Amino acid sequence: MAGRGWLLFYDADCGLCTFFRNWVHRLDLRHRVRSIPLGSREADPYLARLGHDRRYGSMHTLGPDGNLVSEGRAVLRILGALPMLGGFSRLLRSGERGTVAAELAYTALVTLRIALSR
Repeated sequence: MAGRGWLLFYDADCGLCTFFRNWVHRLDLRHRVRSIPLGSREADPYLARLGHDRRYGSMHTLGPDGNLVSEGRAVLRILGALPMLGGFSRLLRSGERGTVAAELAYTALVTLRIALSR
């Protein structure tokens, strides 16, 4: 379990993913977020239950509550761990529209990532 902090599982071979990870760490003034590459052995205890495609198909976060979430919802949860963006994250998560918007934005970024990698 993550304990008191947050775990961010990201694709270390993806420039966009690594940029997001670095951005999170710059804003994480309380050092509550620890990042772990998806393909590392350190991620296995947390992500082993996910199939290969699910594990490597998106980013994931594990919060202090032990809940593992993925994709846009994971972005919202990790933003909630950051002092400057916690309120914004809570606002988006408070309604269905905010969550849908986060999922759509995440899907758009993944589509862009795939297009740029070709």
